[in-house]
Amino acid sequence: MPAYFINTTTCMEYLLETILIKNNRVYNIKYHNERFNRSRRMLFGNNKKINLRKLIDTSKAIFPITKCRITYNNEISNIEYIAYNYPKISSLMLINNDAIEYKYKYQNRTNLKKIFDKKGRAHDIVIVKNDKLTDTYFANIALLKNGKWYTPMSPLLEGTRRAKLIEKKKIIPKDIAIDSIDEYASIVIFNAMIPFGKINITMDNLIK
Repeated sequence: MPAYFINTTTCMEYLLETILIKNNRVYNIKYHNERFNRSRRMLFGNNKKINLRKLIDTSKAIFPITKCRITYNNEISNIEYIAYNYPKISSLMLINNDAIEYKYKYQNRTNLKKIFDKKGRAHDIVIVKNDKLTDTYFANIALLKNGKWYTPMSPLLEGTRRAKLIEKKKIIPKDIAIDSIDEYASIVIFNAMIPFGKINITMDNLIK
């Protein structure tokens, strides 16, 4: 896959920010900055705030949809600009796992991949933790009920688009119990790269 790279340093285990660039516009940078600086503060005790927008070179976002992928730990290690295509997802497998943790957006997703590999014929998974819905393998979710969209109160990862949608009151955080999913009409998956509503799955394509 074609990409431009900027290498600065190497270090221990890395985290990621993946940022959408389209039509020369950098999306949701406020929320990426907040998560990026919060992660560095909580994990490394680094209180020095960095504005990622100042480091992003949109002239390198040469693709119709570009994923700006920032790798970091205490400091930024790598910035790359990658062509992005929306995934084709029309079915989800519910998989229970009470032990999984993914509070921070680590580059290493080995434990999540082990769960994802159990998806069978489905295109993706929804991880059920302590009898409540959380996230898919790579995205947050929201479910439709009586004209309102609800997103799990405790996702595995608090995504940047999720934060914006909650702030704009377009989705409502709520515990969604596994035994209540028949109350919902459909499910959308979304993340920094996938707009809300782009991938909408009917509940009969949610495999239990």
